Amino acid sequence: MPIRKKKIKIDGKEIEVDVYDTRLIPGSGKEEETIESLYREDKIEDKIQKAVKKIDGVAEEYKNRKKDIWFYYKIGEILQFVDREGFIKERGLIWERIADNLRPEIFFGKKAPPKKSKRYPEIMYLLGKQKKEDIPRITWSHWFEILQHPRVYKNRDILCSLLQECEIKCLSSEQLRKRVQEENKNL
Repeated sequence: MPIRKKKIKIDGKEIEVDVYDTRLIPGSGKEEETIESLYREDKIEDKIQKAVKKIDGVAEEYKNRKKDIWFYYKIGEILQFVDREGFIKERGLIWERIADNLRPEIFFGKKAPPKKSKRYPEIMYLLGKQKKEDIPRITWSHWFEILQHPRVYKNRDILCSLLQECEIKCLSSEQLRKRVQEENKNL
């Protein structure tokens, strides 16, 4: 899996280092498999670093202005590298690496990530998969409510209906949450 940050003590001083999850144990008979795993982790980390540079570019665009729906969409588009590179199984760990370890201030506006930190990049990733013309129809908080329920957002008819309802009735996030939960229960 991708490398993580870990705090270690050296001469009584605590420092933060990068650590791979995979370990090479000589004589275990699994050296070749382990080396392939390390190579994959290195490849993932390389792609993460490239994505982080792009994310930094988007953050720089929004440095002096409020984040809007397009901020989240642009980040979501960048996170699509997971699909292109075949890292779908490692997606949660990649979100953790990017949002928790490398750029929590961009994703959460603070240095310390929240407990459910993987949820934010996941929702941005899912937002990046939506039709571009649908993006500005509702707010980030509305998208956040909808994209937590795969059966709802994958059903194009229900999604369009919810988007229209949000536009016409000006639903609050709380009202939309209840509607999405009803739809999800009915599916």
